[in-house]
Amino acid sequence: MSAPARDDAPIATVADDGHGLQRRDSRVSVERALGSVTRQGIYEQLRAEGSPTTVREVAARFGLHPNVARTHLETLADAGLLAVGLRRHPGGGRPAKLYCAVDEDPASPSVAGGGASSLQVRLLAALADPDPPVATDRPAESRAHEVGAVEGRRLVAPLAPEQPRPLGATAEVVIRALRPHAPQARVRRASAEGVEVAGLAAAFADVAEVRPALAEALARGLLEGAFAGAGAPVTSAPGEAPADGEPTVRVRPVETAARGRRAPQPGHRVDARGLPREDGVVRAMREVTRLREGEVLEVLAEGPGSPAAFAGWVDRAGHELLGVERAVDRHGRPAIRLLIRKGRPGR
Repeated sequence: MSAPARDDAPIATVADDGHGLQRRDSRVSVERALGSVTRQGIYEQLRAEGSPTTVREVAARFGLHPNVARTHLETLADAGLLAVGLRRHPGGGRPAKLYCAVDEDPASPSVAGGGASSLQVRLLAALADPDPPVATDRPAESRAHEVGAVEGRRLVAPLAPEQPRPLGATAEVVIRALRPHAPQARVRRASAEGVEVAGLAAAFADVAEVRPALAEALARGLLEGAFAGAGAPVTSAPGEAPADGEPTVRVRPVETAARGRRAPQPGHRVDARGLPREDGVVRAMREVTRLREGEVLEVLAEGPGSPAAFAGWVDRAGHELLGVERAVDRHGRPAIRLLIRKGRPGR
């Protein structure tokens, strides 16, 4: 049963454009409010439109029952992301309730502090873990990058597509996964060569005040891990400085980053099609032990989540994922083809 709307809830006036739009004192964290993909979509749509809308309009646009749409809108309003007002009908009757995205930077501490702070605390706690998932003798920035990658894969897991998608479509999934912790995260520009992401720096602002390089490593690791978890391994680098000075991160597909070099020739192959994902990864782990450092293993996989499963093992083991692509073997059977270069043992 949907929760009833709280028409009598206390609100704080922030604007009046003829509809008496008002913003409530925040009682729900932004992380919780944007933790639903549907609510993220509603909020993004209202921000893009910039005009008041009703429950019925949102319900029709997103294919929801009005009571469900009302609950989503009320949650966003309770987080301070929407202002609420009324529109009276000229002929009388019950006025319609209006919702409008507030004209405020969603990355400001008052709006986004909860999600960003919890993310920073979780990542820093992982770095300080006495039994960490990464080697403690590596430089702090290297460990931060790997810790960020682990968290990125975790955050994107509920939204990860079953099959590989073009980089632009994967970027949309990644942004939705990161948005509860970095509400300003967005794709600034995209092309066949790569995607430029803005808005991540605000999520690591506290760390950046003390260790800028550590904050950058966490952000880039988070982004690379999320893309890998969504089935599109990428490399990252600082993006071009835009006119507004906002830091960006440029990501490119692993195979694009390797363009211009001689294509690696795999010396061994593992056909993991028909196996459960875990069994396929184990078979690849055994086969890679036969290789020398720098040699390439070709893996043929299939099924939902396979690229993410192999990418996670590759990251943990210190190997390098050179590429992921759709392929067809000589018998015409489709596969997901992964090329894995063996890294240095114990790296």
